[in-house]
Amino acid sequence: MTAVRIGADPIEALVDEKVWITVDGLSPNEPVTIKASLEEDNKKFSSYGCFTSTERGRVDLGTQPSLQGTYTGVDSMGLLWSMDQEPCHEWHIRFQKRDVTTPVVVNIKVFKGHITWDNLFDPHLKPLAESQIYRRYMAKSVRREKVRHGNIRGVLFTPPGPGPFPGVIDMYGGGGGLFEHRAALLASRGFCVLALAFFLYEDLTTVYTDITADYFIEASKWFSGLSRVLSTGIGVIGLSKGGVYALEMARHSSTVKAVVLINAVSFYSDVPLKFSKGDIPCTEFHFDGIVPTKNGLDFSQAQQPSDDFFIKAWESYASVLCIVGEDDHCINPQLTYRFLNLVPKEHKHRFHVIKYPGAGHLIEPPFAPHCIASFHKHLVAAMSSESFEPLSAKESEIYKPSCRDGAAGG
Repeated sequence: MTAVRIGADPIEALVDEKVWITVDGLSPNEPVTIKASLEEDNKKFSSYGCFTSTERGRVDLGTQPSLQGTYTGVDSMGLLWSMDQEPCHEWHIRFQKRDVTTPVVVNIKVFKGHITWDNLFDPHLKPLAESQIYRRYMAKSVRREKVRHGNIRGVLFTPPGPGPFPGVIDMYGGGGGLFEHRAALLASRGFCVLALAFFLYEDLTTVYTDITADYFIEASKWFSGLSRVLSTGIGVIGLSKGGVYALEMARHSSTVKAVVLINAVSFYSDVPLKFSKGDIPCTEFHFDGIVPTKNGLDFSQAQQPSDDFFIKAWESYASVLCIVGEDDHCINPQLTYRFLNLVPKEHKHRFHVIKYPGAGHLIEPPFAPHCIASFHKHLVAAMSSESFEPLSAKESEIYKPSCRDGAAGG
């Protein structure tokens, strides 16, 4: 009898590259279940698909459909993007790769018969075959350096070679901390990237109201002056609340030539923005506009700024690309369209939008496990503070998964 074997091409690759998974050595027309799983930061994710082998005893994920499972139909990457949290986790959790210097290790197992999700984690199940594939956010040739320059904190990623390289500053949102995975992947594709922290990281402020515009202006000037960065200008990526700071960089630094806003806040929001030239007032956040749903909190109606609060990004030299998930329940997509409508006619050629129907708040690098909702510590902390009515036990349970389609760090 031929041994069952799993093939993967390539076995190791960057996370945005497709992998071709096959199973050989099966009996003709044999029903099997293929399971993929990974563990990262003590969080476990799994997926599965049920297949029937060909007359030659083969299953090819690139040409054969998953008949049932965490995804259905023909999709060579279905086992990766359809991963869900394992039953051992109580809350909605989001996959996060903290240590980008190591690969994501994905375990692939093949089981006899068509198995349901409820039975997939039975410890008595014995696989017909098992293997591993390795997915990297950071190519082995990329250099990673921690940044502590003046007030600036973050991590700098540099591609191999003499440079200079196109430069990008990458920022996440109001959840704080530092996320490196997108920056590492961009560096693997030839960009010099500064993953910039601004809140709840090392010795940076832990008080949201203490974030200053001056910090971002300092960061843009330092980064654009590096010899490894092309002197023709830099780009900035801002997700969610990071959009405010990306646009402020563009307004106050002529070296910022391009801004990418991902479901971003394009107006002064939540708290006044401190600035050495005078603090900038903001629109009010309406906590009574937050609506609990079965998938967590919908706070897309909690911010209703007047036109005066939108950031006049057209006063900069930068071109602006707005990426909008039209099922975003954190930032109302209509606010981005209002922002774009305010752009004067003579500047509209520099402003563009890409819409993704059905996509939510976090639009991450390709093929990451999908997250319908996750915990947003900053929002829940604000709602639990002395400034607001304490949350009841029932409300606290509802507010755990805080944003549709993910919001941790948003």
